[in-house]
Amino acid sequence: MTGFLYRELRLSWYKIILFMFGMMIYPVFIALLMRNSPDMQDISGNISALVSGVGAVMAFLVGGTFEVTMFKDDERRKWAYYTASTPNGINRQIGAKYIVTLFFAMATVTMLTLVNSFAYDGNHDIAIATSLYMVLFYAQLFMRSLEYPLIVRFGGKMGNVVKMVLIAAVVLGGAVYLLFGDLSPFADMSSFWDRLFEALEDPEAAGKIALGTGIATVGITVLYYLSYRLSVKWYLKGVDHYAK
Repeated sequence: MTGFLYRELRLSWYKIILFMFGMMIYPVFIALLMRNSPDMQDISGNISALVSGVGAVMAFLVGGTFEVTMFKDDERRKWAYYTASTPNGINRQIGAKYIVTLFFAMATVTMLTLVNSFAYDGNHDIAIATSLYMVLFYAQLFMRSLEYPLIVRFGGKMGNVVKMVLIAAVVLGGAVYLLFGDLSPFADMSSFWDRLFEALEDPEAAGKIALGTGIATVGITVLYYLSYRLSVKWYLKGVDHYAK
């Protein structure tokens, strides 16, 4: 697998640098404001957590774009058949991409944490958002676990179509809930956020969240591995969907 991993990094090093730079622009900008702006000195921890969360979500979305391109860049039939002809080639090819994805997501969390620490060093009123970053880290792995097998099986274009159908189904379900579900908890959004933050600060609730995070960690780790195995199984079945 070392050779495939080296190839992946060699072909993608400039993308890694560009995406890392692009995805950190907004978080760094927000961190500079929180650290140095006089208007930000009285910002509450809850609000700063929301602002940091928006920056982190944007960073992970940009990072996810890079991760998906790793599969699309190799959608060539000759390369697929060559990979399949080498000893254990499919496992090593797919495994290298899953490893790069994992380390890219870890690097994203590390950089966001450093940026957040930089802001906190100048303004101790803001929140430490490490827990939020970890939630987004596992959410990123969860999304890739679902997305990669679809890209491998149906190709990049068709995989995106299948993904959009799934997203549309989720949006439709949300719309149905908004029309017919119980919306009383969201009637007053300001009080909703207050209740949410109070719950997060409650020791008992924090313990439940920690337990849930642990269970989710194990579950997503298993799902990530199963996604890898499924991608390996579907690799040659998706070759016919390649454009060349």
